[in-house]
Amino acid sequence: MSYQLSAISYQLSAISYQLSAISYQLSAISYQLSAISYQLSANALRALALMGKSPDLKFSLISQS
Repeated sequence: MSYQLSAISYQLSAISYQLSAISYQLSAISYQLSAISYQLSANALRALALMGKSPDLKFSLISQS
C-alpha cells in the first residue's frame, strides 16, 4: 500500500511539473502576443500620421523613426 501511495505521489508531482511548464509557455505566448499588439498599434498610429490625420502625431512619429 505504501508503495502505491508513493507511486501516486510521484505521478502527481510529474503532472504538477508538466502543468507548471505549460503555464510558463502560455505566459511566454501571452507576452509575445502583447508585443505584437503593441507593434500593430504603433504601426496603425504611424499610418494615420503619414496620411496626415494628425500633424502633431506625424511629426513625433517620424522623428522617432
